Amino acid sequence: MAKKERTAEEIAAKAARKAEKASSKKKSGKQVVVAAAKSLDESLDQQSPIQRVTATLYIALSPVVNNYPIEGICAEHFSPLYLQYYPPFDGVVLSYENVRLSENPEEGLREDGPSTVLARSINEYGVEFVWATADFLIFRPAPSTYLKAEVNLQNESILGLLYLNYFTVSIPRENLPEDWKWEDGQWVDAQGEMLKEVVCKVVDFEPSGEGSISITGTLVGL
Repeated sequence: MAKKERTAEEIAAKAARKAEKASSKKKSGKQVVVAAAKSLDESLDQQSPIQRVTATLYIALSPVVNNYPIEGICAEHFSPLYLQYYPPFDGVVLSYENVRLSENPEEGLREDGPSTVLARSINEYGVEFVWATADFLIFRPAPSTYLKAEVNLQNESILGLLYLNYFTVSIPRENLPEDWKWEDGQWVDAQGEMLKEVVCKVVDFEPSGEGSISITGTLVGL
């Protein structure tokens, strides 16, 4: 598809916007610009969507893994959670480590847990039950969390972002700045520039099936 040629008026308007931007930068001074950038960086650092969670779960242990209980629990219960939304954590599991067993949840929270653990067998059940504790890394984009993501999809009604090269973020048209415009098949900012990477604020997220999540964000009020 041939690229749409801009009129002389459009080219002049874009040049005027760029000149106005350059002029405002000179007037505001370097310190103001640095302070604003630092404030946004602080928001990204202080409101990280990635959290470390230590959790203890009551898990069924198959007889076939009795000789290797930790390896069996990882294979049966923890590893299948990779990149899956797990409701008890209200987030997506990115990784886990430091798996240990215990006979009650209190012991599992101790780093120096018991060296010998007895599993519980109930009546004629073929499995035993044991408490398993691990340190999980969770992606939980709570409302008002800031994300720096790449632009990977756009149309007149939505701007699509990609975070960590995996999670998709949708910015509806009503959540874009009023001075953004749809030009030549892409969104451009007030200076007429197309951004490849933006910082957005999470409005909400919800499970979207198949273990994934759907994130809605905004570029207004950052």
